[in-house]
Amino acid sequence: MSNIFKAVGWGERLGEQVKLSFERSSFKRFAYISDELVGVGRTVDDGYYYGWIVDLAVLPAYQRNGIGSKILSELENDLKPFLTTMLTAAPGKNSFYEKLGWHKQCSAYIWPRSEEQIHSFTVNLTVRLNLGEVD
Repeated sequence: MSNIFKAVGWGERLGEQVKLSFERSSFKRFAYISDELVGVGRTVDDGYYYGWIVDLAVLPAYQRNGIGSKILSELENDLKPFLTTMLTAAPGKNSFYEKLGWHKQCSAYIWPRSEEQIHSFTVNLTVRLNLGEVD
C-alpha cells in the first residue's frame, strides 16, 4: 500500500505502519486489477457519532475509471449509522468529492505537524485559489 501513497504524492510511508493503520481501521476497501493493488480507502471513527474517511487513494494510471468513486461509495455506506461522516480531501482533489455530493466545511482546523502541512492545508486559501494552486 505504501507504493500507492507515494505514487499519489503523499510521501514515503513505512509499510509496517501502513499495515497497522489499516488493521486498526473500522472499515477498509482494496481495489485490485489482475492481482495488482490499485486503490485503497479506510475509515476511522468513535463508534457512534463521528466517522472519517481517510487515505482514499488510487494509482495515477488507474484514476478516472470509477475506482475511487466506488471505494468512496462503499465507505460512505459503511458509515451510514454514524451521525456525521467527514473527510479531508488531498490538495487539489476538492472537485472529485464535490461532484459526488460532498460539501466543503467552513470550520475545519488542523494542528499542523510540519511546515508542509501548514502550506498544504492552511495557507491563505483565497490567495492560493487566485494563484491556481488549489481547486
